[in-house]
Amino acid sequence: MTRLTRSFVALGAAVVLTFAGLSTAAPTTAAGSPAPASTQRHLVESPARAALARAVAPSECEGTLLDAYIDELFADMTDEQFGFLVAHQDTLLNVPTYDALFFGTTGDPDYALESHAHQIQDTFRDLRRFWDIESADIQLMAMHGDVLLDADRIARTLTAMVATGQTDPMTPAEIQEEATTVADFMQTQGDFYDNPLWTLNAFAFSGEGETDPFLAALPDKLIVGDGIVAAYDAIGLGDVGVRVIMAHEFGHHVQYELGVFGTGPTDPAEATRRTELMADAMAAYFGTHKKGLALNRKRVADALLSFYTVGDCQFDSPGHHGTPLQRERAADWGADLAAAAKPRSYIVPPATFVELFDAALPQIISGS
Repeated sequence: MTRLTRSFVALGAAVVLTFAGLSTAAPTTAAGSPAPASTQRHLVESPARAALARAVAPSECEGTLLDAYIDELFADMTDEQFGFLVAHQDTLLNVPTYDALFFGTTGDPDYALESHAHQIQDTFRDLRRFWDIESADIQLMAMHGDVLLDADRIARTLTAMVATGQTDPMTPAEIQEEATTVADFMQTQGDFYDNPLWTLNAFAFSGEGETDPFLAALPDKLIVGDGIVAAYDAIGLGDVGVRVIMAHEFGHHVQYELGVFGTGPTDPAEATRRTELMADAMAAYFGTHKKGLALNRKRVADALLSFYTVGDCQFDSPGHHGTPLQRERAADWGADLAAAAKPRSYIVPPATFVELFDAALPQIISGS
């Protein structure tokens, strides 16, 4: 049995077989048993968490370049690191995300963009110009794995995660012990703190509609992880991947501004599929439009179809992003709309885009 296979067998005892959050790590050593599965569903979905879940319950959807890249990240870990990941997966896969979401601010060097910084900043500027919405209040920043070296920052983040229901309850003593355990381990493991798995994501956030006062008070954000930048470089899409995924996430900010999340299907899985496919279409529209990125439509589609492992087949999951074919059809629809612009510089108003997409959605879903 290979080391990778051994890791997945171990993870099977701890991973929730949905897009729900992974187990909260009880303070333990690398040799300890995995903690029981968490019942929490996170504000921010993670491709790394989804990949772990699919490793236990394989999806009928085909794998992608991103899947293969994630498999390599697991294979490159030592047995000790694998064991630590199993025992502390909630901290490792969530703390960098929630640290940036809860405490990151534009201008703070702890959250400064690093790799591809100019490309990311230029794309953000272009997106704000392209879509006619209120976007001056959106903060752009990065998330980094080095938070896992700092016990105080880990404890602060875990405390906020517990308070906002993003992880299972932990006492202050348990939080401090977990934070110290993780930081101490990471400080002995070279650059393991910088493993792309910990930051393999980009996401949009708005506190609009949140009932928790802490979450409601957070500013609008677009956060890009070092890991997703590294992943696209590794799979040969570094020139387009992060820009297209930023366009997808900015599409969610368009939806926030237009109140799209308050309309559409009442079924959670269908509602998420609609907004995710719409964001794919928005990304393809911006990515191929003359006034957007003016990229090759295949490169745009390849970048979209590598994110979230090309879509998923968990049709009843509230985190369902659409099947691979549905995501491809959504991207094609957006690119076709951009190609049909007359004059070529014309940009469909955001509200009109939503209306057009909703009219096309049944065909995008069915393929008819």
